[in-house]
Amino acid sequence: MKVISKLADIDFEFGHFEYKKDHLIIHSHKDSKMQSKVYVSPNDVVSALGKAFKVPMFWAYIVFFPFFLIRYRKRHAAKRAAKK
Repeated sequence: MKVISKLADIDFEFGHFEYKKDHLIIHSHKDSKMQSKVYVSPNDVVSALGKAFKVPMFWAYIVFFPFFLIRYRKRHAAKRAAKK
């Protein structure tokens, strides 16, 4: 996952998940250059799902997800092969 902001551009790779005080805590992968945690509250989940379900492109992405996944993996495999 790529996070782009005015403060920093971060490639966030999921590490381990933790539950604490009604929050889901997502830790970055242990090999990440910048260690970080994402705190997700129950309200965050409800808000995100509510907003996502209203957007037609969300549904298109879900329906065509298998196609996107295969295409994404093929492109990245080709990039890795070209680097070798």
